[in-house]
Amino acid sequence: METGIDEGFLGRVYRTSAVVWAIGTAISWGVAGPAAAVGWTVGSALSMGVLRGFEWMARRSFVPGAHETRRDFARFSIVKLPIILLVLVGVVLIGGRSFEPIAAFCAGIILTQAVIVLKALGLVIVGRSE
Repeated sequence: METGIDEGFLGRVYRTSAVVWAIGTAISWGVAGPAAAVGWTVGSALSMGVLRGFEWMARRSFVPGAHETRRDFARFSIVKLPIILLVLVGVVLIGGRSFEPIAAFCAGIILTQAVIVLKALGLVIVGRSE
């Protein structure tokens, strides 16, 4: 079993997030219907996509001698905001006057961050027991 925040930590976060996404999709569909499942899926995809984008840019930009890629990092940071806005508008339009898809979307948005926090807490607990 891997312990610590190492090179494979983000890979484990992606895998765990995918499993939690699948479970959350089934639960949201069963509790609130297909629109909520779509909201959960879009929020989860956006959450994982933002993390993946920052990982990609960080690996590309923060290396010695990579001065021009820092400009790309700034562009990426600015371009992602209108994309996130369009996704939010789409979710609101899909949800219409219904609260469930929007709530499921918001829950999906925090999926990746929640997985990271829980994995980090798990590492702390495992570290204290050793």
